[in-house]
Amino acid sequence: MHNSFGILFLTLCSGMTVVGQVSGGVQLEMRSYRADSAIGAPEVPERLGLNAYIPLSYRTGALTVSLRYEAYLTPLQGYDARYTGTGIPFRSIDYRDEHFHLTVGSFYEQFGSGMILRTYEERLLGIDNAFDGIRLRWNSTGMRLSGFIARQRRFFTWGGLIRGAALELSPAQWGIGSSLRWHIGAGIVSKYQPDTDPLYRLPENVLAYTLYGAWQWQSWRFQAEWAYKYNDPSTLNGYSYNPGTALYVSLAGQLAEASFLLQAKRVDNMAFYSDRTATGTVALLNYLPPLSRQHSYRLATLYSYATQPGGEIGLSTDVIIPLPEGSPLGGFGGGTVSVNYCRIHGLDTVHTEPLRYRSSFPGIGRTLFLEELTIEYTALWSSVLKGTLQLTRQIYNRDVSEGLRGYGLVWTWIAIADIAYTFAPQQTLRLEFQHLWSRQDRGNWVYGLLEYTLASRWAFTMWDEYNSGSPVHHVGQHYPGAALTVLLQRWKLALGYGRQRAGIVCVGGVCRYMPAANGFSLSITATL
Repeated sequence: MHNSFGILFLTLCSGMTVVGQVSGGVQLEMRSYRADSAIGAPEVPERLGLNAYIPLSYRTGALTVSLRYEAYLTPLQGYDARYTGTGIPFRSIDYRDEHFHLTVGSFYEQFGSGMILRTYEERLLGIDNAFDGIRLRWNSTGMRLSGFIARQRRFFTWGGLIRGAALELSPAQWGIGSSLRWHIGAGIVSKYQPDTDPLYRLPENVLAYTLYGAWQWQSWRFQAEWAYKYNDPSTLNGYSYNPGTALYVSLAGQLAEASFLLQAKRVDNMAFYSDRTATGTVALLNYLPPLSRQHSYRLATLYSYATQPGGEIGLSTDVIIPLPEGSPLGGFGGGTVSVNYCRIHGLDTVHTEPLRYRSSFPGIGRTLFLEELTIEYTALWSSVLKGTLQLTRQIYNRDVSEGLRGYGLVWTWIAIADIAYTFAPQQTLRLEFQHLWSRQDRGNWVYGLLEYTLASRWAFTMWDEYNSGSPVHHVGQHYPGAALTVLLQRWKLALGYGRQRAGIVCVGGVCRYMPAANGFSLSITATL
């Protein structure tokens, strides 16, 4: 199957004249490894890891042929070892016209916000849960209908059997409600897996459905989604026969000059996999929108919260206040002050029998999973000086988020300063300083970074991350590093060397563990 798609693609792209458009790219990620007992970096027998991705597509008229070659020789540390090998796991033929869209082969799909279905690729986390099968979409004014039947990617093979359909309506396009723009939708997904368990009687077909909608009036927008999953005993939920439910609501708007976003979510037993024995990000079918802030600064990501599909309830709010030019805080070019607050708890549950429990609504439990407050100030102070100042207060339940025991709650304060100074035409020097205070876990951390950029094409960066420990446990461990980044037309090359601390890496509330490492790294990306 892989070879047939590759031959078809090469046939379409070969010949004296190519009628149509060819696009694609190359991404290579390499890293060398050497043992470093001081930071817990393990001995890696192969000494070198490589992840390579080469997507290509050819489009002519309404037809598009796509494929992606991947190689893991061997996978970078932190990625599932079952990726080892090479192949073409993504290949598809797409046909589109005014009303119809037909896909044969690999594709990604999402219903609503993704609470019962979202397939996507996130290379930083080693996630690619694409479908392989047939999908048909039909759309007209104010209406879209889609349906599919497929299997799901598992490394270089396919597993499970998933069927789904969704209907979305936008009555505003029919002239219903001139001042109120709104749409509603419904989706249904069914997965099939044979019951081969000698102990439990397991459902072979599991059904999930969702109802969602969005209403917008002027600057105000309200979204809501409700999802339900029939009992789905699995490894991850301890073979519980409880159904799964999820509710997500958000309200965004503007008051005077300030913008805000208010979100709330309740999740109960909503882990949804095409394989009931899978864990982590393998064979994952759904996505639960995160409430916690998605940090990008190094120390702010030390304690990254992972969404708990087994059960959580929480809320978050974001407020952004603009600072006008010429004001005391706005400075030369204006700025913003943003405030983010998030609090998430476990659910209050009572076990009624060995494999079932009861949870009333809203059912806010006493166990705190996360509380976080972040205040960030960004401004252009002059024509050559700009910066960001950030302060975060965090209470993080490490046992819950990382699946550990004995660590409990970690209280932290994190202060960050990110200052950029343009001292000559096309030359910028950026300084980043971060400090994390904590008396729990590994104690205090300091991070410093210095980056010189020339003509937006050359960048040289040096950094050091230092774990000084706590008053009762001194660590004194450094994690230095340096990197050179070069942009040459469509090519980007980055060469680096340094230590990498062990920890959790998260994107959108989905996380994976990254082991400690010491060695060189090389990243090459290009576009056709």
